[in-house]
Order: sequence, then structure tokens, then C-alpha cells
Amino acid sequence: MTTVRFMPVPVDIAIGVLAIVLCVGVLPARADPGAPAVPAASSSVRGVTRCAADLGLGLALAGRVAEMRVREGQIVHAGDVLLRLDQRAEELDVERRHVQWQGTAEMTIAQARHETALAQVQAARRIYQQSQGISREELDNRELVYANAVAEIQRVKTAKEMERLDYLTAKENLDRRTLRAPKAGIVTRLIKSSGESVQAHEPALRLCDLSSIQAVINVPAQASEQLREGASVSLKVGQPPMSTQGRLTFVSPVIDSASGLREVKIDLIRQGADVRPGAPVSLELPR
Repeated sequence: MTTVRFMPVPVDIAIGVLAIVLCVGVLPARADPGAPAVPAASSSVRGVTRCAADLGLGLALAGRVAEMRVREGQIVHAGDVLLRLDQRAEELDVERRHVQWQGTAEMTIAQARHETALAQVQAARRIYQQSQGISREELDNRELVYANAVAEIQRVKTAKEMERLDYLTAKENLDRRTLRAPKAGIVTRLIKSSGESVQAHEPALRLCDLSSIQAVINVPAQASEQLREGASVSLKVGQPPMSTQGRLTFVSPVIDSASGLREVKIDLIRQGADVRPGAPVSLELPR
């Protein structure tokens, strides 16, 4: 049996051969001209949806909540009654001022005096002009009575106008004790309940304005350079994600120094009935 002997290989030559093999193994494969092109990668940034405005609603007057007309999560329309304060005293004041305004006794008396004074002064003028059967002083007195009667009617008219304005003021004060929705939205929180006291301008509930839904996203500063206000963008909203369109309305001019992010706001164009404030939203940014 013949024995095969291997000649020893120097160490430096072996290392060189191994390096060549490794380099050949990691060389990139030649691209196939007929293969489809790979699209550029994109990055996704996430944010949340918000209502157009989060309103804290209160009244200009202090009082006790007599009736809370809504509940949390309820959708309301502009002008809907949200709550009423105790208003019995104001209702009585409105009724009293209405009766006072509609009263006609003063005007009836003033008109009767005016008619009497007019008839007397006309008669006195005829007598004085035809026969001077009365003195000039008596004629002047009749003229003065008639002038006072005319002034009295004007005074009563002015008083009636003041009473009308007082009535309208009382109605306004009564209406101000009722809180109405300034716009359509959803009640997100009841701060006060029936029976509780509320101070003037103190929020009694919070209303989320649903006239539009807004996506708020923090975008890396470098990626935000390609975003322009007014541009249309594609978004995915909710879980599971739902594709929708939006219009870029705000790109913050300030970059957060700690995170290097800029705040971006996007109004949803087709928000859909299922989109609610607080839903997750993502925006695809091309690299």
C-alpha cells in the first residue's frame, strides 16, 4: 500500500489563500438587467387624532345646576341645551317686566288728558280771537296745560320703551342661565352634576368639536423638510388601519431640541364615521 505524504504549507501562504476565498464569497452578485426595480424604502411616523377644538364650556353667571341635559359620550348639535341653572327668580322677573311693559293705564290717562287739553285750548283760541271773551292770561294757561299734556304723552312713550328694554334685558339674563352647544361635537367630560354650584366662567363640561378631525404627528426634522402646508397626504387611521386622505395645515417652525422632532398637523379630508379623537394614525414618509 502506497502512503501519500502532504508537504507542509507555510502559515503565511495559508492565511493569504483564506483571505482571497473570503473576499470572493462576499462580493455582491451581478444585477440581473431583467429583474424588476426595488422601490425606495419609506419610513412611517405615528401620531394620534384630535378634535378640532377641546372646549371647556361654562356660563357667564354663577348659580346651582338645576338640570344636566347631556351625558358623557353624547353627540350634540349646535344650539342644543347642555345644562340649565336654577332660574325661577329670573323667570318671575321676566314675567313681571312683561306685565309692566304691556300695561296701558298710563298711556290711556295721558291720551285722555291730551284730548281734553286740546279741546279746551282750541275753544279758548276761538273765543279770544272772535270776541276776546277770555283774558290773554287765561289763554296762556290753557296753552300751558295743552303743552304739558303733549309732553306727558311723550314721557309715557319713553317710559314704555324703557320698560320694553328692561323686559328684553330680563329675557337675556334668563337665557344666559342656559348653556347651549356653540357647535356640533361630543361631550367628553361632565365636570359638574345636577345640584352642584358653578361659578361664573367656570367650566361645567368639556366638548370636543367634531367639525373636523385633526392628525397630530411628530416628524423627524430632516424628513419634515419635504412637507409643505396645503399638500395632500395619505394616512392610515385606527385599528385596524383605514386608509384616508388629509391636508397638511401646519408644520411647526420650531424643532424640539431634546427629540429633534417637529409637530405636524393634518386635517382629515375623508374622516369617516369610525374615526374618533385619540385614534392612532400613521404617515408614510419617503426616505
